[in-house]
Amino acid sequence: MPELPGKSACTRQLRLSLRVSWSGAPPCIAAPFVPTLAGALMLMLMLMLMLMLALTTAVMAPGAALAADASRATAPSPTTIPAATANPATAECSRGTVLSFVAHPDDDLLFMNPDQYTAIGQGRCIRAVYLTAADRGKGSPYLIKREQGIMAAYAAMAQAADVWHTDALHVGDRTLLRHTLVAAPRIQLFMLRLPDPWLGPGWGSLTPLSRLESVASTRVQAYGPYRETYTRDGLVALLASLIRLEQPGIVRLMDASITIPYQSLCWRCAGHDHPDHIASARLVEDAMARVPGPYQALAYQNYPTQARPANLDSAQADIKTQIFLRYMAHDPHYCRSGAHCTQPRGPEAAWVWRQYRAPDPMMRQAHSHLMRRNLQYSKAHTPNVPPSMAGYP
Repeated sequence: MPELPGKSACTRQLRLSLRVSWSGAPPCIAAPFVPTLAGALMLMLMLMLMLMLALTTAVMAPGAALAADASRATAPSPTTIPAATANPATAECSRGTVLSFVAHPDDDLLFMNPDQYTAIGQGRCIRAVYLTAADRGKGSPYLIKREQGIMAAYAAMAQAADVWHTDALHVGDRTLLRHTLVAAPRIQLFMLRLPDPWLGPGWGSLTPLSRLESVASTRVQAYGPYRETYTRDGLVALLASLIRLEQPGIVRLMDASITIPYQSLCWRCAGHDHPDHIASARLVEDAMARVPGPYQALAYQNYPTQARPANLDSAQADIKTQIFLRYMAHDPHYCRSGAHCTQPRGPEAAWVWRQYRAPDPMMRQAHSHLMRRNLQYSKAHTPNVPPSMAGYP
């Protein structure tokens, strides 16, 4: 048997071992030896310290794991909003796209419904373009309420929660505001936000849109966040780009067939319409002429329908009314804050019972083109004759 070290040597080795590490006991303890009282106490102290270290490690390890789990549980996960694309995948719009152009939020509800509602029920993609902010000269607070109203109406038509994702739509070098229905991203609303006050005392005056359409060199700047400035040609180019981008099966537009001059139009006069309605339709017709395609163009009569017989049945009128009421709840022009609005009033009460198509815009374009060509031909081939010989006295 090897000779064991003395007590003092063993104590020195134990103290050294405690100071350096817990990797092992000194040889004087690891080897068999004759126990003494001091040796026993030292052994017990060392074992107790080792036991405490083991317990501390065992407690801290689960604590760290729980802290990590808690961090994972409480850290907010990023909210995922379905990506809205201007030209969705074929599978998303396999039933076709309807691209509608109107002057104001609510025009499509009053004059293009129930066709819009039916298209949504058929699973078509809907792209609705609003040319003006329809702010009536009241600025951003009112235009936002009108946009909230039209969003609520489309959510109701889709039978979906009124939750929307808003972002920018880039069309060439232009940027528009886009609202996408989160529960049904096939429904998107594009807002140009052109200011829309009367430029005079009211009816009999121009609006920014009708002036842009009819007066050369007019420029109109949109409300924010994308303060685009448009000329007539620039606006027509944008509308044409939207048709090209969306590749619709159907294009809906307002009625361009009314020939009454803008400044001769009057409110609720037979056969008259709002100048913005007519201007928007003329601009869209010019845009379609730049982008001919296999789409069907459908134009809709607007104010003049109030003088025509009701042509919707009670079920259709009820649905159209309920959809319009969703819009009305946000628009203080129709429904003052806190008021209990249960039915449309005024001409709106007539419009919810009616939907009339206007003359075929494609036929109108072809006719206009033929008339212009015949006029040019006539001017080029009319001989120079004295006025008396040309039928003038």
